[in-house]
Parts: sequence; structure tokens; C-alpha cells
Amino acid sequence: MLWCGVFVCFICIFLLKLVLNWLRFQKCHLAFMKKPNTAPWQMDKKLYPHDQPLKGKIKFLLQYAVLAPSTHNSQPWLFEIKGSSCLIYFDRSLRLLEADPKERDLYISLGCCLENLTLAAKYFGMFDKVEYHLKENLVAEVFLHDSTGIRNEDEYIISAISKRMNARGIFEPRAVGPALIEQIRSILVEEYGFQPPIETLFCQNKDDISRLASLTAQGLMLAHGKPSFRKEMSQWIHHNLSRKRHGMPGYALRMPLVLSFIIPPAIHFFNLGKLLAKLNYKSFSSAPLVCGFFCSEESPRVWIATGRMAERLMLEFQSRGLQTSIFVASVEMGDLYKKVQEVFRTSLRPQFLLCIGHMAATQPKTPKYSVDAKLIQ
Repeated sequence: MLWCGVFVCFICIFLLKLVLNWLRFQKCHLAFMKKPNTAPWQMDKKLYPHDQPLKGKIKFLLQYAVLAPSTHNSQPWLFEIKGSSCLIYFDRSLRLLEADPKERDLYISLGCCLENLTLAAKYFGMFDKVEYHLKENLVAEVFLHDSTGIRNEDEYIISAISKRMNARGIFEPRAVGPALIEQIRSILVEEYGFQPPIETLFCQNKDDISRLASLTAQGLMLAHGKPSFRKEMSQWIHHNLSRKRHGMPGYALRMPLVLSFIIPPAIHFFNLGKLLAKLNYKSFSSAPLVCGFFCSEESPRVWIATGRMAERLMLEFQSRGLQTSIFVASVEMGDLYKKVQEVFRTSLRPQFLLCIGHMAATQPKTPKYSVDAKLIQ
């Protein structure tokens, strides 16, 4: 009887919260429809400030950097414009101690951010070089100069930055042609000569993809079996009416309005691992193509390089009308990575996995912080 009373109380509290938020939504629905927390996605390359000093131009480039993907949409980057360079730091308060104890995903997210900044700088004719620092929370420094003119041949990739998203749902049963795969693989090989080298491997065999999906499901069940993980995860999922500029709103996870109020606290207090594993298995196994990034060692430098390559790959596929979806549970949890190695037939350590294909369903953009909110003054 006691547990029944607690459960009823729990439901009543969240129904009350739902009603209160709905009333708030009704009061300010016009402002909500403008979605100011997704405004950074609306940036326009035609607004490049030709007449501004270098600092203003670097700030414009950072509008591309802040659109990078990050674990739980934590957006851990910070920027400092220093003369003709931009320093990239990470915010220590945004480390995910349960989901990312090795900080692999932190550095991969920073690599994606660095890649967006680099691609934008090259497109607008401002790129000079990148130097890695990797001391304390300083990650890298991008050196820039005044614009020498737009590189029109790179317009397709720069346009893809504001369109890319981490797709959720079921992929269409349409194969990805081998010619396209080889074309994108060649771009990565030609432009990213990192040391130690990072190998990009693709998987199209349906039985192997099904096995990878099963490993992903196992990883999710292991993660959600830890109360500390569930508590942290629930803090990064928000209801659909949230005005927060970080984390994952329910709509980005395809949650209806009512469920977006119920699921986050439910994740905190109950082990929903089996249910979430089933949903993720269904999505993963529907993918016609899986890509993995592998390396012989693990280090922040390797993870940053992985992030840069992964972001470029996602943008290349996005520019051709394909969607990508990130799944890393089989890489992160326990010794499951060894079975991932077996599927890809390699002894190299997997760092990152994503699914690729066509997906008819669309979803709204996730919220983002503005450049000003991430600048160290």
C-alpha cells in the first residue's frame, strides 16, 4: 500500500507540473514558436561581415563551431579570441562523470567543434593552421588571417553544417552505394593524415549490423543498470516546452508532449534499460550502413582527431541527402568493444560508431547556446 501511495503521489506531481507548464505555454506560445533556443541554427553565410575587423569575422566563424554535435548536447566548448587566433577550451563543469568517465566523448565532441570551425575558416579564406595544446582544459588553437576570398567549391560542406542533426528513428530500406562510400572514404584518407592513423571501416552486411545493434542494446542495459548513470542521464533530458539551451528536449528523442514530462524522472527512478535497448536495437538494425572509427591507441589527441573525421563524414553524407545517427554504447560499456572488433574484423580499438542511411521522418533542431554565451571575455 505504501508503494501504491508513493506512485500515485509521483504521478500527481508530474501531472500538476504538466498543467502548470501548459498554462505557461498558452501564455507565451508565440514566443515559444520562435524557439529562441534554436536561433543559432538560423545563421546565414551571406551575413559574413566583410567590413568588420578580424575579431568580428572570427566570431562569425564560431557560429558554425557551436552547431557541432556533443554528448547529451552538453556543448562543452569555450572560446577565447586572442589577436589572430581562437583558443578552444572545455568547460570542466560540463564533464559527464557517469556517461563519459574516460572523457572520450568529451574530446570527440570538441573535435567536431574544431572541425566545423576549421571548415568555416577554409570556406571564407581565413584558415592558417591548427595547433593542439592539450594541457589542463585548453584543447587547441586555430590560427586565422583576414579573408582572401570565398572558396566556392566548399559551399556544399559549409551548407551542411546547419542541416546536420543526430537522426532518430527507423532508416528506410535503401542501400548506400559503394561508389559513394568509397568517395567519402577517399576524402577522409586524403585530408586527415593524423598520427597515429585512424582507420574508417564500413559495415553493410545485415547480419553484422544486427549483431552491432545487439551489442548496442547490451551496452544500454549495462549503463541503465547503474542508478548513478540514470540520475545523470535524467538531468540532461528536458520536456518539450523547456526553454533550456542545453541537453536533449523530448522532441529530439521523438517523445510526445506528455511523455516528455514523464520519461526523464522515470529514467531517474526506474531501470528502463530493456525498453530503451529494444528501441535502439530497432533503429540501429534498420540502418543500411554502419561506420566505425578505429585506432591502435587511446588518447585525447586520438579522440579529437576522431571527432574531426566523424564530423566531416557526417557532413559529407548530409550534403548528399543521407542522415546519420550516433550509437556509442557498445564502445563505452565494459568489454563489449572486443565484440565490435570481431564484427569489423580488426584488432584496432573502436572509438566511435554511427549509422548512415535515408530517413523520411524529420525532427526539430536541438537547442544551442549562442557564440556570445560561450566566449571567454
